[in-house]
Amino acid sequence: MIKPATAALPEDMLQEDQFIRKLLADRRRISRPFPESLEALFWQSLAQRSLQMIRNIATLGVLIYFVVGLITFPSIYLIADESHRLHDILIWFLMYLNGAVCLATLPVIASIPGLTPYFQRFIIGVSFIGIFFSSFLTVQYEEPRLTQQGGYIVVFVYMLIYFLTGTRPLILWITCLIAGLLPLPILCLMGEKFDPMLYFYSVIFSNFIGFFVSQSIIGKERISFLQARLLELDKLHSKLMSNELIRLSNEDPLTSLYNRRYFNEAIHTEWDRAERSGEPLSLVFVDIDCFKNYNDTYGHLKGDDALVKVAQVLKNHMRRSSDMAARYGGEEFILLLPNTPSSGAQVVANNIMKAVDDLKVEHSASLIGKYLTLSIGVATWSGEADMTETQLIAHADSAVYQAKSDGRHLVRVFGESL
Repeated sequence: MIKPATAALPEDMLQEDQFIRKLLADRRRISRPFPESLEALFWQSLAQRSLQMIRNIATLGVLIYFVVGLITFPSIYLIADESHRLHDILIWFLMYLNGAVCLATLPVIASIPGLTPYFQRFIIGVSFIGIFFSSFLTVQYEEPRLTQQGGYIVVFVYMLIYFLTGTRPLILWITCLIAGLLPLPILCLMGEKFDPMLYFYSVIFSNFIGFFVSQSIIGKERISFLQARLLELDKLHSKLMSNELIRLSNEDPLTSLYNRRYFNEAIHTEWDRAERSGEPLSLVFVDIDCFKNYNDTYGHLKGDDALVKVAQVLKNHMRRSSDMAARYGGEEFILLLPNTPSSGAQVVANNIMKAVDDLKVEHSASLIGKYLTLSIGVATWSGEADMTETQLIAHADSAVYQAKSDGRHLVRVFGESL
């Protein structure tokens, strides 16, 4: 019986592939959360992309932030009234320091492998600190124009948080809302006077805008992710199909051993290797005794079963990754044993013969007994300069023919007299 092809995607991946195709066909559903495993993979991909982007722009970001500081400090000095200039410069410095700490934290986390799994948690913490102190400090400028300028900075912070961190918008919205509202009771207790409308628009309303815009962007990111994931699954499927075609071209469909074509390629490769290294190369030729009689008596289906059983024995005796067993044709099999002297090949041959004997496969039409038996020939190349790989195969075939001539159910070694 020919085995079915096994090149299909695993069941879970096949279901994922079908799910993605349905979503892309009906994009109204894309904004909804995916199944748990796919949803986790989506956010993980966004986080990894954010990490990589932070690593790439870290140095440039430091330079830009430094330049921004150099540009804004003179404007603070010039805009602030002399009576409260020192106070406003101090507020500016604290806001600048808050931004520097928050921005510097992210590249540090991204550069330490042990911390990257907790990147999202750090993002939430950094976002909270950034919004809280920016909101709290902005309204403490004495100069109204600086307060308005600080409001723009808060809006810019929201942009960075929502658009560059790859974190779930709802979590960010809740975090930033708490961070934006928390300064209010503190400011009231301190008796600070501030413009509530300016605070609302720059701190609270901007958070809502950032959330909704981010949701829209995430929807597009979901489409890109699904398309990329589908392409990845298609590539995997193509690779599996390619591997399956290679396997089928190299494998005997009945026994799952290698076929004769692949054996011819393998012995050529091993022959070249043996000639370079000087290591011995052995062949073990296996033939099932009286197999035509077996088929005539029990039928071809039973014959196929017997071939599969013998093939399984051969597989079980291939101990090393370099050893190989192949179906050579009909009831004939051949074993390729690199770096194996004649004595080692004889041990393998005798073990195989005993293992098949132990199966006790009934064979009432056999000329030598009541069970299925083997005749085996062994041939070894040990560095002979005048021998070719074709001759080595012929020697193994000659040895198995000698085993049959001597009465079957025997192991014979080419070149050895009894």
